[in-house]
Amino acid sequence: MFRELLKTKAIVSADGGMGTQLQAQGLQPGEIPELWNLEHPDRIRKVHADYFAAGADFVLANTFGASPAKYHGAAPLKDVIGAAVRIAREAAEAAGPDRFVALDVGPSGRLLKPAGDFEFDAAYDSFAEQVRLGAAAGADLVMIETMGDTYELKAAVLAAKENCDLPVLATVALGEDGKLLTGGDVEAVAALLEGLRVDALGL
Repeated sequence: MFRELLKTKAIVSADGGMGTQLQAQGLQPGEIPELWNLEHPDRIRKVHADYFAAGADFVLANTFGASPAKYHGAAPLKDVIGAAVRIAREAAEAAGPDRFVALDVGPSGRLLKPAGDFEFDAAYDSFAEQVRLGAAAGADLVMIETMGDTYELKAAVLAAKENCDLPVLATVALGEDGKLLTGGDVEAVAALLEGLRVDALGL
C-alpha cells in the first residue's frame, strides 16, 4: 500500500518533530519520550492527529529511541513499541484512508568501531529487535532517520530489510560542512542506500 503511494503521488508528506511537540506539552529534561506512549497516550495521539490534519500522509510512531541499545526505561520495549504503533494507527484511521504509520528508528547514540566501542553486530541486533517488534505491532513502513554514520546506517538498513518485508526509508543528518558526523559525504550515502535498495532516501 505505501509503495503504491510512492509510485502514484508526486509528493508524499511525512510529519514533523515529535520531541519538540512533547516538550511543548510538558516533557521534562531527562524524561524518556517513548514512555509517554504508556503514560500519556492521549497527548501522543493528539500530536499524530494534528500532523494528519496538517496534511501528512504518514506519521512516525513515537519510537525514535526504542531500541535495546538506547532505551533504558522500566517498561518492556514490546509494550512501548506496541503502544506507539497502536496510538499512531488510531490517529491514522481517524484521519481517513491512505494514511500510514512508520516505525521510527533513530541512531543508537553510540559510535561504532573503529571510531567508538560499539560492535557492528551489536548495532544490527539492536535495530533488528526494534524492527521485529514494530512490524509485529502493525507498522506500515520503517523510517530510519537522522543517522550520522554510514556504518551505523548500514547496520540499521540491513536489520530492517532482513527482519521485515516493509518499505524502508532512510535519512541522514549533515553538518554545516555537508558531511556526516563521521565524515561521510552525500555521494557516499546515496551510493550506499541505492545499493541497499531502500524505497526512499533523504537528507
